[in-house]
Amino acid sequence: MTKHSIEKQDGNLVKITITVDEKTAGDAYNKTLKRIGSNINIAGFRKGKAPNNVIEKYVGAERIKIEALENIFPIEFSKIAQEEKLDLATQPQIEHFEFEKGKDLKITVKAELKPEVNLAQYKDVEIEYEEFKGEQDAMEKELQTLQNRFSTLEKVDRASNETDVVVFDFEGSVNGELIEHGSAKNYTLDLAHSNFIPGFAQGLVGHSAGEEFVIDVTFPENYHEPKLKGAPAKFKINLHEVKERKLPEINDELAKKAGKFESLEALKEDIKKYLEDAKNFENERRKSDAIFNKIYNETKIDIQETMIEREVEAVKEETKQNAARQGQDWQKLVDAEGIDSVNKKLRDEAIKRIKNSLIIEQISKNENIKIEQSDLLAQIQEIARMYGSNATSIFEEMKKNPSSFAILSQQIATRKVSELLLNSNKFNAK
Repeated sequence: MTKHSIEKQDGNLVKITITVDEKTAGDAYNKTLKRIGSNINIAGFRKGKAPNNVIEKYVGAERIKIEALENIFPIEFSKIAQEEKLDLATQPQIEHFEFEKGKDLKITVKAELKPEVNLAQYKDVEIEYEEFKGEQDAMEKELQTLQNRFSTLEKVDRASNETDVVVFDFEGSVNGELIEHGSAKNYTLDLAHSNFIPGFAQGLVGHSAGEEFVIDVTFPENYHEPKLKGAPAKFKINLHEVKERKLPEINDELAKKAGKFESLEALKEDIKKYLEDAKNFENERRKSDAIFNKIYNETKIDIQETMIEREVEAVKEETKQNAARQGQDWQKLVDAEGIDSVNKKLRDEAIKRIKNSLIIEQISKNENIKIEQSDLLAQIQEIARMYGSNATSIFEEMKKNPSSFAILSQQIATRKVSELLLNSNKFNAK
């Protein structure tokens, strides 16, 4: 019979001493010895037929003990964790063991537990939220969006205005030195929706095709490229074309193009329903945020530093990967913002994630919220629908990264907890 004792330590650590009885330990040793012996060739013996003492001498007793321990420990520790209701933050670490034939096996383990969650009241709470009422001209804006979607561009022989689209060559320089990636040929720019630095699009207004001129602008102080921050720049422009956007009339014809609606009125009814659904969705989100923020702010959790440090590394790696996907250099971003500022942001985000996760986990335990297989399948099907793929492909892709299933489970738990909070509290619009 296995015995154990637990000693609590600082930092949500526990030291567990496990004693596995002589028979269980001996059986595990002999079973491991037999398994190893059946898979090795020893000169003078048929494969798997060498005596135990020969096998021990050949492979070494320490190897056998370690492999036997690797088989015993997960089983015995799992029983203890279940019995003691240990809420582990990480996998337990074996610090020491004494494994002698004919004696009890003694194992000393250090395990890190999740911190205690002093959960705030999360049911039967009356809370205010900022109601989303929608814009009064939302219908008009939706129709204007459709107009723009089906608009056409026509070349015009006049000076450009702020709503035109222009085609031009440009070459940028700072203090006479060309800017890296700061030039292009036959570039098309919608002057009403420019993502260039401030002043650039405005400098293209009032010019006609065939003109050559220079635009003087200043890079923002927070520009991502350090040597361009706040720098005055000159852009040589060769304007080729000015195009005017022609909008279609808002009528039955536009409705038919937009979605095969029979009439403009049918289109408007569809937009009205969409706007109402969007309004309801936004208000549900605001209610959910309001109650969860209250719980978050009022819940007390003393998170140990080791747990924060691990999450900081995870957040940092995720941030690096996102930067790489966007073609950004992580080190340049750090240099631009400053290491202290970056580290503070990473730490704040890590603490927020840990606390959010622990709150959701605690509410799930309190309310016996389970993640069923059907929940996972439904979520995978939803992901497949969003990406225009199929559930099998998404599942196979997720299998390559097992942690994705944990992330998916967390998303489902968050949704279920959110539904519980929305149904268990009273919300007053303000």
